[in-house]
Amino acid sequence: MIRRPRRRGLLSESRRACNLPEDSADIRIRVNRSGAKIQAAPLIHRVIALVLVTLCLASCRDSLDPQEVRICRQTLPAVTLDADELTVTAVAPASPPFKMRIDYRALLHGRTSNHTVLCAFGGSLQADRFIGLSALVADGRLFPAWKLHLLKRYWLERTEAVLADPGPGETLAGVPEVPRSVAFLVQSLGNGVPTTAMTMLIAVAYALVFGLVQRINLAFGDFATLGGVMSVSIMLVLLALGSRSPALDLVVVFIAAVGLVVLAGHMVEKLVFAPLAFRRGQTILIATVAVASVMREAMRVAQGPNDRWAPPITSPYLPVVRSGNFVAHITVMQMSIGAAAAIVAIAVVMLMRRSELGRRWRAISDDALMANLLGISSRGMLALTFGLASALAGFAGFIMTVYYGGADAYGGAMIGLKGLVAAVIGGIGSIEGALLGGLVLGLFEVVWQAYFPIEHRDVAVMTFLVLMLIFRPGGLFGFADATPRQV
Repeated sequence: MIRRPRRRGLLSESRRACNLPEDSADIRIRVNRSGAKIQAAPLIHRVIALVLVTLCLASCRDSLDPQEVRICRQTLPAVTLDADELTVTAVAPASPPFKMRIDYRALLHGRTSNHTVLCAFGGSLQADRFIGLSALVADGRLFPAWKLHLLKRYWLERTEAVLADPGPGETLAGVPEVPRSVAFLVQSLGNGVPTTAMTMLIAVAYALVFGLVQRINLAFGDFATLGGVMSVSIMLVLLALGSRSPALDLVVVFIAAVGLVVLAGHMVEKLVFAPLAFRRGQTILIATVAVASVMREAMRVAQGPNDRWAPPITSPYLPVVRSGNFVAHITVMQMSIGAAAAIVAIAVVMLMRRSELGRRWRAISDDALMANLLGISSRGMLALTFGLASALAGFAGFIMTVYYGGADAYGGAMIGLKGLVAAVIGGIGSIEGALLGGLVLGLFEVVWQAYFPIEHRDVAVMTFLVLMLIFRPGGLFGFADATPRQV
C-alpha cells in the first residue's frame, strides 16, 4: 500500500518558508525570544506614573499670576502721586489674606524714598475685569472700600494706567533684552506648547487606528472634548467637596477622565467601529461622523446651556527674555505638559517598536490574513489599539482642562481636524510621522500667530494641507507618489 504524502495547508507552507517548526507553541517561544524586549503593561503603568509625577510637580507650589502682578503694579502711580519716577525693586508672595507684596522706589524732587504695596485678589473672573482686586494696602494704610472702588473704576479702567505702568524694574535685571519681535515669538512658542501637545496626541490616535485597519475614526476630536468636559466636572466636584490639594486633584481627575474616555471608546469600538472596520467602502466614515454628532449633543445636554469652567492649575512663571516692559514668560505647567507629551510620545514609539503588542500591530498592518493564520486576532488587536488611541485622546482633553480651565462641547470638530491634518502631514499610518506632523503643525501655527493676523491662522493651516495633498500626498515622512499607501 502506497501512502500519499500529506498535503500541507497554507499555514504549514508558511512555516516551512520561514523555517519555523510545526508546533505553534514553539513559534510563540521563538517570537517572544527574538523580538519583543519590553512588556506592554509595565511600560504603560510606568508612563502613567511618570506623567502624573511630571504634572504634579507643576502644581506643588503657589505662584504669582503675571496679570495680577501687572494690575497691582499699575496702582503704584495712583498711590504715590506726583512722583517723577517709580522703580520696582522686588515682587514676592505676601502672607494671607494678601497675594503679593511689591517694594518700589519713588523719586520726587530729586529725593528717593522706599515704599511697599500689598495686593489681595479674589472674586469671580467673569464679574470683575480686574480679577477681583479686593484689597490694597499702601505703606501700611488699608484703602477703604469706597476708595478702592474709585481706584478701580476711574484709574485702572483708563488707558493712562497702562501707559503709567512702571514695568518690572529691577526684578528682571538678569533677563536678556531682545528685539520685540523675538520676544513675542518666544512667548508664542511657550503658549503653543499645550496646543502642540494636544495635536500630537490626536494625530497619533488617528495613526494607530488607520495604520492597523486603514480606516479613520472622525470622532477622536470629540473623544478629547469628552475628556475635557469630564475633567471639568470631576474637578468641580472635588472643589465642592473642599479639596485643597492640586496635586491630588490632578491624579484623581486624570485617572477618572482618561478611564471614562477609554470606556466610551470601548463602547464605540464594539458597537460601531469593529463591525464596519473590515468591510469595504466608506460606510465607517459616515458612522464615525454620526458618533461624533451624538457625543457633541450628549455633552451639550449634560453640560447645560453654558460652558463649565474650573480654575486652571496655576504654576510659577519663569521670565525668559524681555523687550522693554514686555516680558516673555514660560510657565512650569507649560514645561510639564511638554515633558509629559514627550514621555507619552517616546513610550508609544517604544511600545510599537519593541513590545509584543507592537509586533502584533505591525503584523496585522502588513498582512492581516497571514497574521490571523498565525494566531493573531485582528478584532482583539483592534480593541487594544482603539483603547490606546482613546486614552491618548482623553489625555489631550485632560491637558485642555488643566491648562485652559474648560472645554467646549462643540470644540471637538476643530481639535480632531487639526489632529487629522497633522497625521496627514506626517504620513498617516506612521506613528513617528504623526508625532513629527503634530510638531510641524504646532510650529507653523506658532510662527503664523507671531507674525501674521491670528484670525487667518486656520485658513493658513487648511491651505497648507491642500498644498501637502497636491505636492506630497504621502506626507513629509511618508511615501512621495500618489499610489495608495501600504502600512
